[in-house]
This record gives sequence, C-alpha cells and structure tokens, in this order.
Amino acid sequence: METIFIVGGAAIDITGKPESICRERDSNLGRVGIRVGGVGHNIAMRLAALGYHAELVTAIGSGFHASMVRESCRKANVSLEHAYVGTEHTGTFISVFDEDGDMLVGISDMSVLDHLTPAYLSARLALINASRMCVIDGNLSPESLAYLCANVTVPLFFDPVSCAKAKRIGGNIGKCFAIKPNRFEAGFLSGKSCDTIRGIYRASDWFLEQGVRRVFISLGEEGVYWADADGCGVISAQAQGQSNTSGAGDAMGAAIIDGCVRGLSTEECASLGNAAGATVFMQEQER
Repeated sequence: METIFIVGGAAIDITGKPESICRERDSNLGRVGIRVGGVGHNIAMRLAALGYHAELVTAIGSGFHASMVRESCRKANVSLEHAYVGTEHTGTFISVFDEDGDMLVGISDMSVLDHLTPAYLSARLALINASRMCVIDGNLSPESLAYLCANVTVPLFFDPVSCAKAKRIGGNIGKCFAIKPNRFEAGFLSGKSCDTIRGIYRASDWFLEQGVRRVFISLGEEGVYWADADGCGVISAQAQGQSNTSGAGDAMGAAIIDGCVRGLSTEECASLGNAAGATVFMQEQER
C-alpha cells in the first residue's frame, strides 16, 4: 500500500443552508449540520478510500470535538500517528451556504495548527520524503509551508484553502508540483483577474512560470481548468449547477492526487477530479 502524507487541517465543520433565498442580517429558516472536516482531513479520507495509506499530520485539541476527529479518522482508516494533540480547542469552521449550495461566507479558527512548527515537522521529514506525495494546505503557517517547500523531496500538492490563507505559501509556490486553487484563490495568488477564461489562462501561465508543473483551477459550474508545459484546457462540469462546495472541492483534489501518483496526464487527472467533484456535489444536494 502506497503512503501519502497530508499535512494540514482537521476541523469541526458547522454548516448552515437556508430553505430559500438567504437574507443577510436576518434569521433564515434552514438546516444546520455538524461534522468533521478540514481540507487535510477530507482529502486524507478520500485518499484512504482510494486504497492509499493516508498519514494525516494535523493538530487537534482535547474534548468532544477532538474525539469526533479521532473517530472519523479511525472509521476511514486515516492514520493520526504523527498528529499533534494539545489541550486547547480543536479547529472549527463555520460556513453559510446559499440556496444553490454555494458558500456565502465562512469563518475559520484553526489556531491549534500553529503547533505544526518547522521543528515539529522536521521530526517527520524522513518519513514524508519516503512517501509518494505530500499534500499541504493553506491552514499551515507561512514558516511551516516554507520549511516543507524547502525540505520535502517528494512531489508537493498545494491546496490554498481560501483567499485569506492562499498567500501564506508566498514565493514558495513554484516549489509545488501541483496546485488546486479555485478561480478566486488563483486570482489572489497570481494577481491576475480570473473573472474570465482569458484571465484564467493568464493566471495559469504565471503559475507555470513560477515553476509549478501542473495547474488545476476549479471553476464551479464551469468545470475545471488544467494546464502544464505541454497544453491546457477546460473540462466542463458534469453536474448541472455544480459548484465549489467544500466537500466537492476536496473530493476533486483527492482524485487529482490519485491520478498524479498513478502517472496519468494532467488532462486525465483533471477529468478524474471533475467526475469526483460532481459525484460529491450531487450527494450533498440530496441531503
């Protein structure tokens, strides 16, 4: 069984979705859910389901929420052997979606991940470098991202998580083998407007010029854009109204990682990711 290290966030996700049009500054009737999430956790679960030994290097606190994270990983066969366990609260993410399933706003408290310092990660570096790929996300501190980019020798896959966290990667973006931002994160990182496909192309060119080998930009209901040194293109969304919900985006990321590890082309990886994202989006719409 091949090993992939995932260094990033595990959190409690609290979500709210209105029954109809979401009215700001008002109490909306709808559904509220709570589950274990976090980009690192979600990708690790998907990779474990695909048959990989998923090592999740994250940080959790104490109490009931931490036990929820442990139980979720246990059921999914995700290893927490190298996770930091502290006494503070586990990371929490609150998100509000609109009636179509697109996120309107999210608030993230992932301060517990500050314990994943370069010193903490250095003790796991040899194991990370013996794996097939290392997945990193924007929940990590700039110092920890810089350390991993400078010292990890296996291919790095970077998920920015959000615009607020995207630039934590700084000038190290070019050391990543592959990246998967959405169009907003791509624009924020590159400084190019990504409102149009032409803008997506410009942002992609910028990433490739920095040294990124494979670029995947999720476009929600427009599908996914892919690019490498040999070509680029857009693969249309498979589900009507497909959007950048967190679960769909993480499923897309895991499928892309799987394709990269298996040696598939960039376009083939994008197709896998697009299909996986559509499947999860439709499942979430049925809930």
